[in-house]
Amino acid sequence: MGMKEEAAITKSESLDFIEAIHKERVYPLMYCHIEIEGKLDICRLRKAVALSCQYVPEVLYVFDFEKYCFVKKDYAAEDTIILEERESCHPMMWDLGTNTQLKIFIRRRERGWVLVIGMSHLLADGSGFLQYLYLLCHLYNGRKLPHTLKNRRDIAYLLKEVHISGPTEQTRNGKKVSLRPIRSYSTEKNYYCLKEIITSDELNIIRKMAKQYGATLNDVFISAYARILAKQQRINKVVIPCPADLRGFKPYSDKLTVANMTGIYHRITIEVLPGHRFTDTLQQVHLETEMQKVRRRCFCGISLLENVYGIIPDFLLRGIVKAVYRLQPVSYTNIGVINDSLLTLHDCTITDCYLTGTYRRFPDFQLTCSTFKNICTLNCMLIGDVKDKESCLNIIRLVKQELTTWGIAR
Repeated sequence: MGMKEEAAITKSESLDFIEAIHKERVYPLMYCHIEIEGKLDICRLRKAVALSCQYVPEVLYVFDFEKYCFVKKDYAAEDTIILEERESCHPMMWDLGTNTQLKIFIRRRERGWVLVIGMSHLLADGSGFLQYLYLLCHLYNGRKLPHTLKNRRDIAYLLKEVHISGPTEQTRNGKKVSLRPIRSYSTEKNYYCLKEIITSDELNIIRKMAKQYGATLNDVFISAYARILAKQQRINKVVIPCPADLRGFKPYSDKLTVANMTGIYHRITIEVLPGHRFTDTLQQVHLETEMQKVRRRCFCGISLLENVYGIIPDFLLRGIVKAVYRLQPVSYTNIGVINDSLLTLHDCTITDCYLTGTYRRFPDFQLTCSTFKNICTLNCMLIGDVKDKESCLNIIRLVKQELTTWGIAR
């Protein structure tokens, strides 16, 4: 591949470390599900993967979970592509410690193809994953890229001159609030990818309503989710952790950042009292998210972690990070808009596309949102039994119903 020997190891960054130490509970994988009509050229795709290694060589590396680094092995682009003759019931999971950080599962359909592209969450977050997908598409389509293009994985430049203010009043009032798991324990290990679609027309109405209240779609999704959780658990206060892309605070539009650069608003505390209308919840959520954004609460703890990473012994740091970055049984992430002008494949039409997190075991449930061609997909990935599947699918359906009912009631 023409890489120098000294480039055979890439050290992990501090936010990669967080993903690595939680792997026993939440295995660090992400997926992009794509449906295609047209003529997919698998040889061309394989070549595009190989070319992408000039910019992100770690896609062919393995991850050393003892030394916390990416290590070059003898893998090639063809090792990332898996052809499936029929719809498979086996999970699209693999060992990142012994195999590549990228896998592309391909299945032929009567009129097209289904691609599921899996990427290591050790290597990138959702935004970084999208950047890699756009890069892969550019290379597949034969577009020329700037010779100066380089991938940036460190977050030091994001942390310069960041002033983090104290927690909001709402956060302080919700310190003792916690959500119970919404899933029941199961010994069965069936793998499910569950989803509900918000159509373009429905999303246009919801977006128009959000604009009237000066809110974002993210505020709207969190509000609907919180209201359903409150009703399901018969509680008046809900706490939801919400990821935030740190790139947005110091945008580098000309940079490739296939990396983990996501902070988190640890506690978005929302009151859902009897008689509260959707707009009451939305206004509260919008105010809280704006205040936390202004106070840079999503950076909380990251500067300290960055300063001590590589200095404090790993076995000590693991305990500290697990105490600070506790996994909640109920979570949320909005990956945002998938740019359909950048996600294109020559001689193909992409008819559907959405991103998901990893398969979640009991007690974890994560609602994931992504939008492609103005169609929003709500989904969750889980390991469990049929009863567990139905209860989780019901949550997604209720969230969609909460959103669309609000839109209709305009």
